[in-house]
Amino acid sequence: MRGTVLVLLALACAREAPPWTPRFACTGDRCEQRHPRLPDDGEWECVDMAGASVCRGGEPAAGVVPGPPDGRWSCGARGAERICVDLAGDFPGGSADGWRCRYENAPRPRRLCQRDAAAHHLGDRCTPREPCVDGAQCRDGRCQAPPPRPSCWLDSDCPGSACRFGSCRTGP
Repeated sequence: MRGTVLVLLALACAREAPPWTPRFACTGDRCEQRHPRLPDDGEWECVDMAGASVCRGGEPAAGVVPGPPDGRWSCGARGAERICVDLAGDFPGGSADGWRCRYENAPRPRRLCQRDAAAHHLGDRCTPREPCVDGAQCRDGRCQAPPPRPSCWLDSDCPGSACRFGSCRTGP
C-alpha cells in the first residue's frame, strides 16, 4: 500500500509529460490543449478536479480503429459507462502551479487553462493551517488523493459518501 501511495504522490507532484503529450498553445494568460490526452480513443466527457482529470464514457468512436489505452489512467465502471482518472493532468509548461484548467467537451474535446495564482491542486504543500482541496489528504506535507477506485461521477453515485476524483470517498 505504501508503494502505491508513493507512486500516486510522484504522479501528482512530477507532472513532466512524455514527449508525445499534446502541447498547449498559449496567448497571454490563456492556454489551450487542442487534443488533450484521454483514456483511449473512445468518446469521453471530462472535468478537471484540482489538477486531476476525471472522464466518463468511453463508447467507441464511429469509424475509428481503436488504439491502445493511455496507461496513465485508472479506470472502473459506473453502471454501463466507464470512469477514468488521471491524478496528474497536463498543464502548460508541465507544472500545475499558477494554473486553473478545465475541459471543453463539445464540439471536440480540448483542455483550457488560465493563469490563477490562487488555484489549488493535488501535490500542493499543506499544513493544518493550509488544508488540501476537498477529497485530498495531507500526507508528508503534500496534498494527495487516495488511490483511485474509479466508480462515480456524481455524489449521488456514492450512497452515504461523496464522489471525489472519480472515487467514492470512504473517510473524512
